[in-house]
Amino acid sequence: MKLLESDPYELYFTLEHKGHKFKIKGSFTGDGRLIFDPEHGWNDLTASTNQDTESLYEEIDETIYNAMPEIFEQITTMREHDPHE
Repeated sequence: MKLLESDPYELYFTLEHKGHKFKIKGSFTGDGRLIFDPEHGWNDLTASTNQDTESLYEEIDETIYNAMPEIFEQITTMREHDPHE
């Protein structure tokens, strides 16, 4: 898998895998984890690459982390609502 383009400020990434180019959007969860979603959904991406979602996600995560680990260190200041507070 290759990272072709990236915008670490907007968390947009263009990757290529098995001859298929695709775009990924990153976002932070309330607890500060960085997650990724394909522009056209996981079903389309898994069909285009002939690879299961879990292993594909792991490769995307690893490719982006190896290219720019600093974005994984960002922590959001928002906390998830705790109904017990």
